[in-house]
Amino acid sequence: MTSVMLQTPTSDALAEFLTQGREIAIQSNKPVLTSFSHRLHDDIDCLSLFANIGKSNGYRAFWGRPAQDFWLVGKGNAAGLVFNGSQAMDEAVQAYRSLLENALIEAPDIPGTGPVCMGGFRFDPQAPKDADWSDFSDAGMVLPQFLFTRSVSAFWLTVNAIIESDTDVAMRAKELVTELQNLDTDPLDGNYQPEIKKVTQDYLPQYCEYVRSALRNIEEGLLAKVVLARRKILYAEEPFSIDSAIKQLTTNYPDCVIFAFDNGKSIFFGATPESLASVSNGILNLTCLAGSTARGATPEEDYEFERQLFESQKERWEHNAVVATVTESLQDLCRELNWDSELNVLKLRNVQHLLTSVTANLHSGNNISDVVKKLHPTPAVAGVPTSEAMSFIRQNEGDRGWYAAPVGCIDHMGGGEFVVAIRSALLLDKRAILYAGAGIVKGSDPEQEFQETELKFQPILSALHGRNNVI
Repeated sequence: MTSVMLQTPTSDALAEFLTQGREIAIQSNKPVLTSFSHRLHDDIDCLSLFANIGKSNGYRAFWGRPAQDFWLVGKGNAAGLVFNGSQAMDEAVQAYRSLLENALIEAPDIPGTGPVCMGGFRFDPQAPKDADWSDFSDAGMVLPQFLFTRSVSAFWLTVNAIIESDTDVAMRAKELVTELQNLDTDPLDGNYQPEIKKVTQDYLPQYCEYVRSALRNIEEGLLAKVVLARRKILYAEEPFSIDSAIKQLTTNYPDCVIFAFDNGKSIFFGATPESLASVSNGILNLTCLAGSTARGATPEEDYEFERQLFESQKERWEHNAVVATVTESLQDLCRELNWDSELNVLKLRNVQHLLTSVTANLHSGNNISDVVKKLHPTPAVAGVPTSEAMSFIRQNEGDRGWYAAPVGCIDHMGGGEFVVAIRSALLLDKRAILYAGAGIVKGSDPEQEFQETELKFQPILSALHGRNNVI
């Protein structure tokens, strides 16, 4: 694929649209969001587009569902909805709704077009904040200045801009179009990662003691389940390449959601198999994922591992606890709530999970943000009871940042998608902090839980694994 110049809207056409926005700003006496979507007749690779956007400073975001050929690439910051504190999620959602009140929007009825906010939330706003996560707020949703969307085999560009009563719309339109025309669309070459010189982590004895502490709490009836995560930190000779990592994850994990949020200083990214919730036209879909085992080296061994997973009382209890809590939490928001009557299995490259799909119709007035607020944190990433599990994690594990938290996107129609940010890592230039967790219940074996986390590290380890690296 060769470099192409984007067939952008003309500056005159964009200026005409922005002029309408300025008229609204004058009448309402406050700034107005303008959001203009334009069909692009270009064959553009979203991975290369994301990589080329990274050549300049500023915010960029990536969201991909390879199996569905659905991609979002955000560039720049038209509006940053950044909040901290226990009410951060509510404040971010309210700020987005306020943006939409007098907004001028021209967009097709296609998911991922129009004024789509991208970002996420901190796993636990009550936990003491780790310095490594200083660039990521408790709630950080961004309305990109430019949003590129590939959906239903079509490519769209959305231009978002805040217009005030005295904005020079002709100049603003010219600046926006010029920036788009200067955007490089060269193909992404190579799969380079720097050499890793050191690895530090929570080793087996440390993690096993952590698990035994949780098991004592379970025996005493203080907890029924708690999810314990551990970190693995990679130190490289040069900065890690997020572009190469995303490319490899997209190839190796097409059934996952591949995401990245780059604020110019640090990057949070991952390939998660776990959807927290998606909403389109008032219909809610989500998956419950809990209970795990390895993939087999042969088809026969793989089937045997699957059989053991289905027959394990411990894994089934862990999974059923998630399904019960999630469906109970949704009762007030939905009608016609349905879920699979039989367990399914999701097979990924190196691990397989028990899976239950849930569907429902949202009551009028509810949207994706209401669902996210109701569900997070699920027992799949926190535990049972939720409050006690969160307290245990807070006291023993520290700050997870955005790991295992909701990340995703929300649109102006109340739809969108959020996933649980597992199989993820934080990139800090030459340092990468990887996270992986395991659910601890009565009967859990500390060493087996440690090995489960090792399996869950593999997707990100592989993506950051340079040719000469030995991890």
